[in-house]
Amino acid sequence: MIKRFKVKEAVVPKAVAEILAMINSTNAIVLLEGNLASGKTTFVKEFVKYCGIDEDVSSPTYTIQNIYGAKIYHYDIYQKNVNEFLKLGLLDMLGESGYHLIEWGNEELAKLLKMYGFKFWHLKISNENSEYRIYAVSDKWQN
Repeated sequence: MIKRFKVKEAVVPKAVAEILAMINSTNAIVLLEGNLASGKTTFVKEFVKYCGIDEDVSSPTYTIQNIYGAKIYHYDIYQKNVNEFLKLGLLDMLGESGYHLIEWGNEELAKLLKMYGFKFWHLKISNENSEYRIYAVSDKWQN
């Protein structure tokens, strides 16, 4: 099932709350897909804030991973393939308790996660215009 949200920046926290209600767990992997500047990092910022963590959130483009509080792992795998993901030990990190938010998640990674028995959520963010974004959330990869 795919749930869609039409999101203006001011209501991102409400969308985060609804998505967390859908996930209904304190352990989850969320693959974030969207074009450059679609709002993936903005979603993570609001997610971290919603979880009560007061930390600066930035995209881990060069560090590959940032950790917020004791339970939110934020990855940026832009231009990384599955072999690089494995070599970096990131698959092992996904076994850690908490939320794992992966920017630039892709179908290849979704297949790998499924193969290793990881349940994941797919958040596809579309920025069709400057006024709002479309969030499409599913518990499987959307094409």
